[in-house]
Amino acid sequence: MTARPSSDSFSIQDPNLINIETHPDWGSIFGNRKPIKLEIGFGMGDFLIEMAIKETHNNFIGIDFTKNGTLSLLARINSLKLNNIRVIYGDAKKKLPTIFQDKELEAIYINFPDPWPRKRHIKLRLINPTFVNLIMQKLAIEGRVYLATDSELYAQEILEYFNTESLCQNMNQKFGFLENRDNLPKTKYEKSFIYAGEKTYYLEYSRSRIIAPTEKHKTPAKNKKINISLDNLEKPESNDAALTEKFQRAEVNAKDACDLKKIGDSIAKAGDQEWAKNIYQKVEEEAKDSLDFNWLAYSIYEVLGDNNWARKVYKKSENQAASSLDFNWLGYSVSETIKDYKWVEILYEKATNEPCNIRELCDLADSISGTFRDVDWVKKVYRLAEEKTEEYSDCCELADAIYKNLNDKQKTRALYNKAEGIAKEVSDLCSLAESVYKKFNDSEWAKNLYYKAESKAKDSLDLCNLADSICENLGDKIWARKLYHKAANEAELSYEFRWLGDSIYKKLCEVTWAKKIYKKAEEKANFFYEFRRLAEHLCKNLGEKEWAEGVYKKAQSKAIYTSDLDYLNKSALKNLGEQP
Repeated sequence: MTARPSSDSFSIQDPNLINIETHPDWGSIFGNRKPIKLEIGFGMGDFLIEMAIKETHNNFIGIDFTKNGTLSLLARINSLKLNNIRVIYGDAKKKLPTIFQDKELEAIYINFPDPWPRKRHIKLRLINPTFVNLIMQKLAIEGRVYLATDSELYAQEILEYFNTESLCQNMNQKFGFLENRDNLPKTKYEKSFIYAGEKTYYLEYSRSRIIAPTEKHKTPAKNKKINISLDNLEKPESNDAALTEKFQRAEVNAKDACDLKKIGDSIAKAGDQEWAKNIYQKVEEEAKDSLDFNWLAYSIYEVLGDNNWARKVYKKSENQAASSLDFNWLGYSVSETIKDYKWVEILYEKATNEPCNIRELCDLADSISGTFRDVDWVKKVYRLAEEKTEEYSDCCELADAIYKNLNDKQKTRALYNKAEGIAKEVSDLCSLAESVYKKFNDSEWAKNLYYKAESKAKDSLDLCNLADSICENLGDKIWARKLYHKAANEAELSYEFRWLGDSIYKKLCEVTWAKKIYKKAEEKANFFYEFRRLAEHLCKNLGEKEWAEGVYKKAQSKAIYTSDLDYLNKSALKNLGEQP
């Protein structure tokens, strides 16, 4: 369960918080006419702060709908006395159309938007074709949009939406994604994935004309990367000299402590602990925050077995800790390595006393439970969390955690009741119905929630998702079939018909009806990705390879970039056994 835009107003007295609904005179607000760059969804603000310090010749604006993140960023702006950042609280989808003029922004940054992976939550995803067109309109000519995500499926979706948009050009047309983005700082969230060895997907687009067919497969010279990709460093080569040279180049080109630590780990894995130790010493010198020191100490302990050095670096991590999450991560790491449980207890206490949101408190309770099995302490953390519950997602996340760790059914029911009272979306009511049915086997409560959801259904997606949930939980196919028929009448877009076809086939096993719906999906399709996805579903669900081959060919005719064609060929090869 994750945060979503709130309708609540948020106003405090701070000159850097701009409460506006229409386009202002940005020159008056900033006191200058410097170029404006925007970050959508700034989290706790670390990326925006670093960019503002690095680029004093630009003005920066951050938009986010989380109160904790907004307060944290404002506090840091005032503490650092930065005069080139302004903050807007609210939903970017609603704010962008009115507060920025077309071609006004030099750059837009979107770092790790929530992927909302479940079908029922598609409406909550930030990036869709309409939003892509909106942000490209707001970019200046040759302006750039930078995106990063850790979700492979969402990354592919974002790539295809932007590749289809006529106002922009992919800055890596051959491969689509970039290996890194050396000119931009890493967010703390981003570093947590890199340190954990997980892949991050980067995209960069320019607002410009779509290039002519004769030049569309050329990679722009501006995008050529001289830095070696760190992703290949985990595989030692048989040629020691070549491997040494690769590591040396990577060390020279590393731009921060995060890059250096990854290189040090790879060198240690290749067998040179002395060189790795030298790299770790450089990491210690360049580390900027608690996360850098925390992961460095972990490697020092695990790779070198140096308990004393690890302890000293952990202490530096504690001194740099700036949030509940920092203290929680640090406590967990110390418990896993040097096992100083008295210190861990102190760290978890600090995490408990730091301002934090529901998710962070639930994560902390998990850590305390796993490390100390201290039920009273866990209950104390959950009581703190309950005092903060305001949104639907807060109630459900806390209820699920309490049920899992304490098996307190009474408290779980109370929180679900509170969630029901503030649920607004069909997807929320469906999720809640599933929870109460699975945890309490309460079919009557679940049915009432489904009835509420049906009364709030606005379109084909709502009806389809509701029918899916009813089928899965109550097994009521008669009710579901009625909802699917309503969804078919409401559907307008290709993906709505495609998803409806999937549901009718999977939930009702009605092949003939599913084929009719898939045919409508094909008729409504206009873009490369719509045809490609439909072809995949025809193969996977119906085994209709001949039909799918024709749809793949339609997708091929719509492809613009080399990356589109490569992905299409891989998909067709997997599903048809041949390229289209």
